[in-house]
Amino acid sequence: METVDLAGEMPQESMPPENLCYTNSSELLFAAMTIYHMRIMERLWGSRKFASFLITLFPATTLFPPLILALILRPLSFNALNYLPAGPTPLLFALLAQYHAAIPHIYKYRIATSTPAVRSSGANDVATPEGLTFSDKSLTYLLAAQLALSQLPGSLLAASVGWGAGIAWRNDLLPQTLMTWRIPRWIVGGTKDRESFEGLRRRLEGEGRASGVEGSGTGREEGGGRQRRGMGRAILDQFRGAF
Repeated sequence: METVDLAGEMPQESMPPENLCYTNSSELLFAAMTIYHMRIMERLWGSRKFASFLITLFPATTLFPPLILALILRPLSFNALNYLPAGPTPLLFALLAQYHAAIPHIYKYRIATSTPAVRSSGANDVATPEGLTFSDKSLTYLLAAQLALSQLPGSLLAASVGWGAGIAWRNDLLPQTLMTWRIPRWIVGGTKDRESFEGLRRRLEGEGRASGVEGSGTGREEGGGRQRRGMGRAILDQFRGAF
């Protein structure tokens, strides 16, 4: 069977940039699964803010890894560190930093690594197994860790730069113009009236939850019930994409 080398046949100017594609199927698989878990950030922010975030941090996550490698790590290692793997790993880890800060875990579970030790608790004996505690977000971090450790040390450098860029964006350390910039509404199919309505709806819901908590003068139990219902509704709206 005749094989064709697409990379050799394709002109250099028509090939995609190396920071937009992976060079092996395993990294592509882990990146695709991680991006699938990141879809909740698009629901939380909306399409316009999500796309603006990616475009804003794309230049920084593209330029800083090779600059750090060429100007710092390569001279310090006497040219031993001279390889940076391809792929959008820095941008993916910048998005993962937002996922880590904004999305709470829903549940936790423990994998026992030893026999449960029986501890006396008053009249009852409670067996508390010792082991490793995970949450529903642990799988997402495990997939991202595969990317960060796939081609050391270059992949770890790319992941660290991306995580740092995401933290800087999260803590408003970037210029204000970059933080407030948004792509045009027509690109994501949004309209000004729709966004105004959504903003008004979110503000009214927030005022309603606040008034439900403050108006608990009849008793703490009733007020606590309203607060719990408000928090539960907010979390449910997050995962339904209402925000």
